[in-house]
Parts: sequence; structure tokens; C-alpha cells
Amino acid sequence: MSVDDAGEHIGYNIDYLEEIRRYAGWTYEYVDFAGWADAYDALETGDIDLLPAVYYTDDRADRMLFSAVPMCSIYTTLNVRTDDRRYAYEDFEAFSGMRVGVIQDSQDAQAFVRYSQENDFDVDVVEYLETDDLLTALDRGELDAIAITYLGSNSRFRTIAQFAPEPIHFALPIDRVELEQDLNAAMNRLQLRDPSFSTLLYNRYFGINTDQDPVFTEEEYAYLESAPVLKVAYDSFRTPLSYTDPETGAFGGVAARLFDDISSITGLSFEFVPVDLHGNAFDLVESGEVDLVAGVDRDADEAMGGIVSTTGPYLRDPMALIVGANPTGTRIALPRGFALAAEMERVHADDEVIYFDTPKQCVDAVLTGAADAAYADTHVANYLLSESQYESLTVITVTDHTNDMSIGVATSADPRLLSILDRCVQYTAEGKITTWLSQSSLAVHPTSPLDFLRQYPLQIIVGIVALFAMALAGALYLGRTKLRTARRIEELSFTDPLTGGWTLARFRSAAEEVLEDPKREGHVIVYLDIARFKSFNAAFGYAAGDQLLIELDRLIGNLAREGEHHAHITADEFVVLMKWDGWDAFLDRFAELDRRFNELDVLRSHSHRLLLHAGACVVERAKGSRRLDAQALAELMDCARYARDSVGETSSSEAALYTSDMKERDVAERALVALARDALERGEFAAYYQPKVELATNRIVSFEALVRWESPDRGLVQPNDFIPLFEKNGFVTEIDLHVLRLACTRLEERLAQGLPVVPIACNFSRLHLQGDGFPEKVKAIVDEYEVPVDLIELELTENIVMEDLERAKRICRRLKELGFRISIDDFGSGYSSLGTLQDLPIDVLKLDRTFLMSSESGERSRAILEGVVDIAEKLHVTIVVEGVETCDQASLLLQLDDSIIAQGYLYSRPVPRGESDRQLDDGSLEQHEE
Repeated sequence: MSVDDAGEHIGYNIDYLEEIRRYAGWTYEYVDFAGWADAYDALETGDIDLLPAVYYTDDRADRMLFSAVPMCSIYTTLNVRTDDRRYAYEDFEAFSGMRVGVIQDSQDAQAFVRYSQENDFDVDVVEYLETDDLLTALDRGELDAIAITYLGSNSRFRTIAQFAPEPIHFALPIDRVELEQDLNAAMNRLQLRDPSFSTLLYNRYFGINTDQDPVFTEEEYAYLESAPVLKVAYDSFRTPLSYTDPETGAFGGVAARLFDDISSITGLSFEFVPVDLHGNAFDLVESGEVDLVAGVDRDADEAMGGIVSTTGPYLRDPMALIVGANPTGTRIALPRGFALAAEMERVHADDEVIYFDTPKQCVDAVLTGAADAAYADTHVANYLLSESQYESLTVITVTDHTNDMSIGVATSADPRLLSILDRCVQYTAEGKITTWLSQSSLAVHPTSPLDFLRQYPLQIIVGIVALFAMALAGALYLGRTKLRTARRIEELSFTDPLTGGWTLARFRSAAEEVLEDPKREGHVIVYLDIARFKSFNAAFGYAAGDQLLIELDRLIGNLAREGEHHAHITADEFVVLMKWDGWDAFLDRFAELDRRFNELDVLRSHSHRLLLHAGACVVERAKGSRRLDAQALAELMDCARYARDSVGETSSSEAALYTSDMKERDVAERALVALARDALERGEFAAYYQPKVELATNRIVSFEALVRWESPDRGLVQPNDFIPLFEKNGFVTEIDLHVLRLACTRLEERLAQGLPVVPIACNFSRLHLQGDGFPEKVKAIVDEYEVPVDLIELELTENIVMEDLERAKRICRRLKELGFRISIDDFGSGYSSLGTLQDLPIDVLKLDRTFLMSSESGERSRAILEGVVDIAEKLHVTIVVEGVETCDQASLLLQLDDSIIAQGYLYSRPVPRGESDRQLDDGSLEQHEE
């Protein structure tokens, strides 16, 4: 427990007391003491009513009361500075002669003395009265170590020993029996209604500091110095948990990232062996061919009995039930060799159980009707069902059965290896695992949010009917119903149709009322959203997504203080007006919101965790100003949004405070946009052309037009320096159409001169596809220059198409009706497939350069490229391969299919029109490696 910069008490004890308050109805006055002795004296004399975090002893039980249930169990640790590398973990020989600080007469001091005696090392014990003095002495180097209750997940010290776990309780004066009963009743209600509260709070404050690397014993360090290359068996089919990368043939997934992390911490080297059946991994261990198994259920994997020992779990993944057209059927598909599958067979003892080799085969059985239901790990099931072919299936998380995924270590291996790996797993942050899961999963195809009318037609119809009814009633009862009508209109305007909470309009009104009063100082505007909410929506359905937003809106309201307001803006975005007590206090409130948010039933039922991102802007009045108007409020909300945008991609919930440089950045970006608009009028944006070459002949068959900014002040500006900004503010649409006009101008002029022409491809942003008028707009431009439509190729990236596949199909069909050539760019960089794209009327498929690079390094990747080329040929789609830079790459492609078109630096960089015209006049290009 401590006091923050704003003078607020914070910490484990405070959070626990605040939760007790909800059940006991208490209010608190916190009293600070110089040390524990003074606090005990005040408790015994009745000057205070409650003292948290007290160790129970028989002596104290004669002088004070204790809560029937402990707050938690906590242990004593021996800590050194992080830069002090003299001591290994439990290195008792090195501990001898240490100068160790303790708190005088504390339980920790007594526990440390016993620990040193039990392990036969002598130290010089130095007693302190205050914890701050103890910590400062270690920081200054006056001590070698300190023995103290574990300082929590934010400890700045390195732990080299842990011992003497003991429960801690609330303590009360000996005569406050009634208060003790109220406390016990409140703690019991808390345990019944929120059984995970204590665990979650403990992990928040006392979990291992995963920002530090683990500390090993001297014997373990000796093992690491001479450890052999360890062979690891892994399931090749269990994406995203473990799999073989189809492009590189390498081990991938969460387990792979964990072993990478372990290797970087310990220096251990691993060789990975894929298995196509889970049970085969244990056969390899038994035969001595491998040392480790990457994914073992430590509690249920019967096949491992006597063969492997396990670390603690690095991932707890509930089972998922996948059902199809006959959800009440009795034919159950299970993956062979998994312990949880055997457990599910016992659950379905009266049903027909059918075993398959892999989870995918089980899901396929449900899809084809060979089975009625299947079981798999939740993350594996969600990964599989993200494919469109499985859209008719439903996945349900079964929280009663969980796979505690651990590393299996051969029982014949050196026992130090198990200890080392277990400690590495223990120090692996949950946020890391979440990030690895996200990176290893095929993203569910995001769907564009439905507009207001499409999402909530029923509510709007009801509102319109209500307004009509009130208007009709007004004609009959004009005097009385004018007020009722006004109230109803206000309700419809001010009530969010999804959450039932406030709309932005009502929030603005209330916030302005609060902020216009100069006496009401100290507020902050917060812009809040949910990271990867679209993926959650797509994975678990819009009903679950809507319920999550409703519960988040209610949660924000429950945590609000008097005079604080919030509103649902749109999608997963919220705005909040909060009282400002300083940044540390704000972060504590944000952490509490994050904790409670991830405890919501809708997330727990799916065993899913989501991140909150927030930006905060402190309300400050200009000097001499008495109030803040609507414009100022809008600017504050914009600033909070800028702060939110600065958070970026994270592995945990994060908040950022708005600073002036964010606004300066925004001003600079706005200035750049203003400069760009003038530059567009002055003709500074030019089209550079990169040729596409027929491999067999080196003949130029088309060009791609790429924008470049030829600035008199800044020189040649590359697209990466301005396109992302223009994408954000929409100016990119004007740039795209400008490049199209330049391409049309070139074609028009060459046709008029009787010079040869080839099709020119122009790139278009995702923003164009948001309007149904895009096909007619580009057709009008092409017609203006009287250029044949088939000489213009419209390039859309794979990710643009996959964001809203149905809209993309509709627009592409219209473009084809108008005569345009359509190209899908960057194929292979996202998550589409040829099966997904077969319904698109495309002419050209541009393969991402990663296809080419991976094909050079493996036969398997080359086979995949061959398959793509073969299928594309059958679909009568031209293949263009980007990023061709070497003669070897060109030779490889030529061997695959001499009709492939190549584009890359081997032939030419993007060049200005004059040089491009000369290339076209020559007709072909020679290869030249740079």
C-alpha cells in the first residue's frame, strides 16, 4: 500500500477494501503510521477499526481478532539489485557473508532467520524500522540483499530466493466482534459472487515480474553451459498453437514463439520434429528420438504417463464444441491421441464416438454430415471456423474442460532441464501469449460495420412510430402532449439505441454544463475503444459483440463517480468525462476498468481477453477564460482521440495522455495535407511507371503507374512518406484519380501519335470501394480522354477486397461490365485464397514477393507456388509476380510457366514518363541485377 502523487492511497489492500465496501456498505478513513508497531498499537487501543495484511500468530490472536478467511497467502523473498549478478537462485554458498536488511521484529525477519539456519548459511542481519529506509539502503549499496514480503509484479529488484508462504488476514480490535462478523459475511459474499476476484487481484499485484528474466541455480547455470541441442516434437496441424509453416516448413505458432523466447533467455538450442498424430510425439520420447514435447496437457494426457514430466501450463485453452445441422445428434468426432478427447469420450459414453487424426478432419466430418458434433481446442476451432467454408457451423466454448498446455520433458532427461523450462514458463507474461496467439492466428475476415440504419432498423421504426403516434395525439390533445412529444424526441435523440445509455449529443450537452462552470475544476476527456473488436465480432457473432458493448457501457457507468458522464459514440468507441486526480490515479482507474471488463460474462463465456485503448486529454481553460464552449469540447475530444491513436498496437491494455507534441504532429500533418493540395494543383504529383515483362521474351506487356511527389523543397518524396497520412484523411482518393488522369493522358497522346501502347495499371485505395458510384466515376474519367477502357487496369489489394468481400464482388462485377481490367495486388500477404477469389471477375493476380522469396528456399513452398500458377491458369487469370530482382528468380519462374509476367528491379525501377516512353518504344528490356 502506498500514496500516489495526488495523495490517494493505492495498492492491493486498498483494492481489496474497496471490494469489501460493495458488500458491507462501509466507508473508510485511511490512517497512516510510521511503521507496523505503531499500527498494531493503534489497533489494540481501538484507535483504528481495521488493519489489512496481518500475519496470524497465537500471540496476536490473544490481542486482536482475525478475519475467518485470509486475504491471500504471501511469501518472503530474498532480493538483490538487478545489476548485481553475484548470486544465483538459492546459491547458499554464495549467500554466506551477505549483509541482509530486514524489518525489525517482523514475520519476514523471523522467517529469514529460520531459512538461513535450515540451509546452513550465515549472514549479517541489519534491522530497519521503515520499509522505505530498507529499500533505499539496498538501492545505495549499503546492503547486499533484503529479506521482505514479496514486493509484487512491479518490484525493481531481482529475487534470488522464495520461502515461508503464510496467509495474511484482516485484523480488528479484540472487542469488535460485530464488526468481525460483518467483515466475514462480506468476504463470504464476495467469494460466492466473484470467486476469481482474489486470484485476479493477487496476480495483478503479486504475480511474477515478467519484465525480468528468471534467475537459475548454480547447478542450472552449469547445465546451460554444456547443454546439448534438444529435440522437440510438436503437432504440425494444430494452428495457431503449433504448426508447420506451409511456406518455409518451419515450426510456427504459440509454442514456437515460446521456444524462441526460452532460447533467447537461456541460450538453449532446439531442433524441432513435426508429428502428424499427437500420440506419435510420446512414441518419439519413449524411443529416445526427442527430448521434449511442445504441447502436453499436464493434467489429462494419459499417454504421457511415466514418459514425460511437465512444466506449469503456458496456455489454458478450453475445449470447444463444434456443431452443424444436427446439434442434438449423437455422433461425436474426436481427434485421436489427445487426452481431453478420451475424457470427452467418457462424457459421451452413450453416444457414438468417431475418431479422426486431426481437429480439421473432425470439423470436416461435421460439415459433411459424417458426424453431428466435434471437439477441439478453442483457439484451434476458432482458427478453423474462420474459413468461409465453415460458416454454417457453430462453435461453443466448454469451460468445464480445459487443456493446460505445457512443455513435456522426457523423464530420462536431466532434472535440471525441467526446472529451467518450468521457470521460463513461469516468467512468460500472459500478454506475450495473447500477442503470439494473435500473430499466429489467421485473422477472421473483418466485416465493415453496418451503418446505423442497417444495424438498428427495429429501434428506428419503433421510434418513428412513436413520434408519429405522439404527433397524432398532439392534434387531439395539443396542450398536454406538446411537452410529452418534446420529452419523447429528447429521449430518442439522447438515448443510444444499442446500449440504452447516452448518445454523443446528450454527452455534449451534459459535459458543456459541467465544464462551463469555472468553479468545477479538474476534469479529463477520455476517448476509449476496444482493440480488435471487429475480430471478436466476426469470431463470436454480432450478438456477442453487441452484448459486450452494452455491458461495457454499463460497467463504465457503474465505475463512474458523481458528476462524471459517458456516451457510446459508434462501433466500439466511447467518450468519458472524468474527474482528474492525476495520471497515476487515472491509470489505477483504467486498470480497474480493464480488470472488470475482462471479467464480463460475455468474455469469460468465450474464454477470451480483449484490450482497451484509451486517450486522455486534461481540460484546461485558457488564461482569463471563464468557461469552455462547444467548440472547445470538440477540440478536447479530438485531442483525446489523438492520444488514443498514439497508443498503436500493444500486447496489453494501454492509455496515453495527450501532450502538445501530439497536436504539433497533427498540425504538421494538416500542414502537409494543405501543402499537398497546393502541390496537386501545381502538378507536383507525378506518375512513375514500372514495366511488367513477359518472362519468355522480355517484352513489355503493361505498366504500373505509381505516384511520386516531386517537391521543389523536399525533393522526390516516396509514397510511404505521405500515402498513409492521405489514407487517414481521405486525400488519397484525389491522388488516385489524379494518377488515373495522368495514365489516361499518356495513352491518349501516344494513340494520337500512332505510337504503341500497352495497358496501364492504377492503384486505388479502400476508400473508393465505400461508395457505390466508384465504377461510374472512373469510367467517366477514362471516357473524358477517349481512351479504350481495356487499356486501364484497376489494381485493388487483397486486403481491401477481403475487408468486405460481398461489396468487392458487386463493385468488381460492375467494373467488368464497363470493360475494365481488374487486378488483385499483394496476393498472399493477407488471408484470402484462390477459392475465395474465384467468384471475383479478375483478370490479373499479382503475387506478393514473399511467394517468390519463400519458393527459393524450399521445395514445399515452390510446390505451393506451382499450384497457385496452375489454378490461376485454369481460371484464365494472368499471373504477375512482383519483386523479381535476380536472374535466378526469373529462371525459377520461367521453369514454372513461361506465360508468367514479371515485375521488379531486375528489369526496371519505377521511372518518369519520358524514360518509360523510351522503354516502350524499344519494346523489350534486358535483365540487369543491381
